[in-house]
Amino acid sequence: MPWTRFVLTPVLLLAASSAAIFGGSAPASADVDDFSYSSWSVDYRITQDDDGRALTHVTETLVAQFPEVDQNRGIVRGLPMRYEKAAIDPRDFTVTDEHGAAVPFDTEVDEDGDFIAVLTGNNDYVHGSQTYIIDYTLSDTILARDDGTADEFYWDLVDFEHRQQIDAFQASITVDPTIASALNGNTACYVGVGESTQRCDISHSGATFSVTPVPLAAHEGVTVAIGFAPGTFTQPPVRLPNALLDTVPFVTGGLAALLSLGSMFVGMRYVRKRRVDRGTIIAQYDVPRNLPPLLAAKIAGRTSSTVPAEFVHLAVNGAIRIEDDPKKPGSRSARPTLRLVSHEAAVDALDGATLNKLFGSAAPGASKALPKKDEKFGASMQKLTEAGSKQAHSRGYFEKRQVPLARMLAFISMPIAAVHIVLTIMAMVQRDSGASVLFFILAIAAIVGIIYGLVPHEMHTRHGAEAREYLLGVKEFISVAEADRIRVLQSPTGAERREIDQAMVVDLYEKLLPYAMLFGLEKQWTKTLQTKYAETPGYSPLWYPALMMHGGIDRFASEISRFTDNMSSSVSYTSSSSGGSSGGGFAGGGGGGGFSGGR
Repeated sequence: MPWTRFVLTPVLLLAASSAAIFGGSAPASADVDDFSYSSWSVDYRITQDDDGRALTHVTETLVAQFPEVDQNRGIVRGLPMRYEKAAIDPRDFTVTDEHGAAVPFDTEVDEDGDFIAVLTGNNDYVHGSQTYIIDYTLSDTILARDDGTADEFYWDLVDFEHRQQIDAFQASITVDPTIASALNGNTACYVGVGESTQRCDISHSGATFSVTPVPLAAHEGVTVAIGFAPGTFTQPPVRLPNALLDTVPFVTGGLAALLSLGSMFVGMRYVRKRRVDRGTIIAQYDVPRNLPPLLAAKIAGRTSSTVPAEFVHLAVNGAIRIEDDPKKPGSRSARPTLRLVSHEAAVDALDGATLNKLFGSAAPGASKALPKKDEKFGASMQKLTEAGSKQAHSRGYFEKRQVPLARMLAFISMPIAAVHIVLTIMAMVQRDSGASVLFFILAIAAIVGIIYGLVPHEMHTRHGAEAREYLLGVKEFISVAEADRIRVLQSPTGAERREIDQAMVVDLYEKLLPYAMLFGLEKQWTKTLQTKYAETPGYSPLWYPALMMHGGIDRFASEISRFTDNMSSSVSYTSSSSGGSSGGGFAGGGGGGGFSGGR
């Protein structure tokens, strides 16, 4: 039985039943499925159309036993629209009673086009015994086995979704005399719930097969399998092998995806390779003032704590001072306040832009309390990060360009991908196959790879790669043990750059704090700074005078952590927003079936 039946039929049945329940004056407690069938018989007549394809005329006779209360207006009988990829096109419906009188009915197709429902009756309630004789025609009900040994009528004669007991179910299947000679003698009958392998009795007289009457409980059905010689029936095109739509898309899709993803791989590797200058990282103990954190973050590929690091950078270089909220002096919950000290200390243009965002044209002494929740402030700080990215390009650290080999692979892939997309669309329309999903995935992969190969990519210039390795050298210096740092400071190269004494070491280490923040090493580095402060009697960081209000030097590491957390929350704030005739089958394994119930 097709899997869609188990998913979609209850929905359609529920909709039909609900419409009946809520459309009239039946008691709220009435269940339209609370009735039974005294008998249910089916008569299938199998023949061929002019093209040799299977044509099946069906007559179902259902005798329902309704309660005497106003509960039901009729029954619902649902039929699948497809069987094994092909449309079986249920049509030519008529509904009569046992006297041949017409019974009013409507048909409805579910929104996915998987099932058609026959809804008998009108707005009048029906009671007691009611007979419904439903006639209809189906196409392409005979399936060629995958192993080529037979054609089979493998069909669910009654659905497995019914919630009513059926006192007696019986069936008759008659094969047209013109094709009776093609019967191969293999038959099987299965009864029970879905996937049951319990056999039922099926007999035949000439070309007519009969299923012995059996009682069926709710959700029990009957499936029969009758075999024919292979090739007896012409199969619909959708079931026939089609190399163009079944096989070729694997080739075109695979080749296009391979070339396109190869283009992505080549491009990514090229961009990654452009980050490297000498490939050797040498520990560096200072950072040029023309590499402020807003710029260094972009060059080094770091995106966290960029703006807080810029604030600390301005503080340790004398442009601003970090204070506590004057309304809560000494309080652990105080928000940071930034006080302007000197515009001239903001050497780099990005440093100046940061001061301008914070203080505008205010004179030294002006202060700016960092808000806890201010979307406008957060947006303005985000613009600082964007400014750093733009400056990285304008100063020659980055460029945008295509990757030649990636572009070539993308161009080669384009015509192959175009053919594949056309074949995929045809396969999705004409072939009901799970392979279409894979074809679609391959098409998407090819498109993504082609786009990547054709567009320019941001990458480091030689100048940018050199600056990146320098910043990684700063990270190396921050990460190593103190003894190793001392050796770097006392090395010939270090000594040439600056005379080193204890006070100078403290100054150097302070200026590295914002870069430690960029690399996520601020906790480690503040502890190092705390040690250096303790080794320098009487020293107090002028850039953070409030430190002495919170326990002095001994609490420096924890205070910097608190401060950076508060700053980060301020600058980043935004508002929330097989077959069965020869055995091996089972009940519910065939086509047909559908669903049924009351309305």
